[in-house]
Amino acid sequence: MNTTDEPAVEQNGYVRKRNRLLQQAGFYSPAVKGAPSTTRQTEILNPGVLAAPTNFEGILIGEDTLSKTAVAHDALTAYRRGIVDSPNVCTIGDVGAGKSSLTKSVYVLRPLLLQGRRCVVIDKKLQEGQGEYTPVANAFGIDPIRMVIGDAGYRLNLLDPALQGGDKGGGMLGVLLATTQILNDEVPLDAWEKKALRVALRRAMAHAEAEERTQVIADVHGYLGDVDGDWFRQMRESAKDRMHEAGLTVAFLLERMFDEMPGLFDGETSKAVSLDRKLTVFDIAALPEAGQSIPIAMMLINAWTLGTIKQNPGKFTTNFDVEEGWFLVGGPMGQVLRSNSKLARALGMSVYANLHHISDIPVDDPAIAFIKEAETLHLFRQAKADDAQLAAQIAGLRPGAAEALMTLPNGHHFLKVGRQAEVRVRHVRSPLETELTDSDGALTLGKKRAA
Repeated sequence: MNTTDEPAVEQNGYVRKRNRLLQQAGFYSPAVKGAPSTTRQTEILNPGVLAAPTNFEGILIGEDTLSKTAVAHDALTAYRRGIVDSPNVCTIGDVGAGKSSLTKSVYVLRPLLLQGRRCVVIDKKLQEGQGEYTPVANAFGIDPIRMVIGDAGYRLNLLDPALQGGDKGGGMLGVLLATTQILNDEVPLDAWEKKALRVALRRAMAHAEAEERTQVIADVHGYLGDVDGDWFRQMRESAKDRMHEAGLTVAFLLERMFDEMPGLFDGETSKAVSLDRKLTVFDIAALPEAGQSIPIAMMLINAWTLGTIKQNPGKFTTNFDVEEGWFLVGGPMGQVLRSNSKLARALGMSVYANLHHISDIPVDDPAIAFIKEAETLHLFRQAKADDAQLAAQIAGLRPGAAEALMTLPNGHHFLKVGRQAEVRVRHVRSPLETELTDSDGALTLGKKRAA
């Protein structure tokens, strides 16, 4: 028995036993007394800080800046597991923030190490006289498909038979309609002009089939404005005159292809253009920024890739990566992409597009719809408040994220997957990836740039 005036010493965590009668009556033991500790020591009790922000069934992206744990994600895997409803990916941010490095590492180099994965890249950025993906292509022992105006490069037929594999408005006719709209300064054709183009396309395909050859754009051009023959026998003369004028208008538009971009789309597809490798790089970096050759090339490459996969499905899933993504997902090109979106999902293809200055994109443009529908978003630094606020709004980020977007350091971004909360990620690259993905060579003369 304690005979002093001091209270009995009780160890931390000690539980005083109830007497047996009280326990039988349903009275439980008192709660354990807490042990004194510091905030630093009790971090282990906060699973929100220490738990991994993503599962590990995916491709390594980097580390969560809060918990310092690995962040892994793969859009195609997430789609199969029902985490997202769209396998498309959109990367948004300022020039130089790290978008290209992420795309090359996470969506090209690392997926190519996986069995059953294939990558198709549209390389638009010129770096030291060639496309910036040339070092990546060379590392895999392949030569890029270089498209230039004239006879020195590869050709992709605007009426390639693979385009018949498109879905609804995304097939051969859809590509033709979008091309004429691009050549017409983004103004769509009217009903008569569309009819004239449809009839000319049908006549051209029938003619080429009779001669047992592949149709080319010159075949369509030759029938535009021609209203003789059985195709127009039931028309009144006034309707024939109007169809003749409409056909000539479309013919004048298509003539721009022969005059301004010869050798690109005006003949049969070059035999070397195929998807027989795990990596296919279309180098369009030498095409002029001014004019319409770049958007037409991007749209045609996407539609041709999709049609080729449909005709030869195989056992691959495909990452379709494009820099300067607005040229593909915006305007009439975006309409073709959206027409083919369901077909792309069915064939295991996802589109990865890089965008910047999204506040400059009209709200009704297909590019905005693409961003909203893409359920994997990588949001890099956006110094303009309008861009940061719009990105945060579209992605559904937490309050205060827009301000954080404006000050993110290079290589850091917010990853937003489906309805999950965003995670701040620091992209991590291996030394080899750093060598292959850096795009500052022309400015740094081969020396490493300071972080």
